[in-house]
Amino acid sequence: MKRKLVWSSALSGIVLAVAATICAASISHAQPGPLKPVAVILPDVALLIHGPSGEYSYKLTSTADDSVTLEEFDDRRMRLEIRQIPDKKCIFVSTSQERDGFDVMQLDFTKFDGTYQLWEACRGAASAPPENRCTYSLHFSSEKQAFCDYRFSKLDFDLNKTPFPEDACHSYALGAREKKFYTKYIDAFERIKEQCGGNSR
Repeated sequence: MKRKLVWSSALSGIVLAVAATICAASISHAQPGPLKPVAVILPDVALLIHGPSGEYSYKLTSTADDSVTLEEFDDRRMRLEIRQIPDKKCIFVSTSQERDGFDVMQLDFTKFDGTYQLWEACRGAASAPPENRCTYSLHFSSEKQAFCDYRFSKLDFDLNKTPFPEDACHSYALGAREKKFYTKYIDAFERIKEQCGGNSR
């Protein structure tokens, strides 16, 4: 059984929706104040870029005004070099060198519409506690080009104009983890949207 839940931007509570009914939580687009340096939201950007990889522990190193390095603690030792695309304050690209090439990811916050949905999928006996039979996924309403991820054999192109194949890009979502993990992603998203001042390019 699958249900979609509403998680308000104020995080005041979770409201169960009727099965197969889509509900969204809108983030208010107040008039933005003075813009802060991009460095302020780089930890949030790093969290969202790393999010699809799972809940692995990491640290941030080599933080600059427009870039940051993310390094995992576990055996995988993923290392992501994340930076803002010049003159595109809300578009970020990351690179990671692998044995057979380079993983390149791009997160474009101009493709987000400011809403998100928390989905619940449950199996097993209804009498069992939800934490034992349910998984959750967080879906951000966004265009197909919001998140791109592809492994290139070599980096022989301009990362500011990465030639992602069409099927490498999709809307942004995080799935198959406990509900408690999603608060940090929603908080990070809201801070980024405040900094971007809406769908700014």
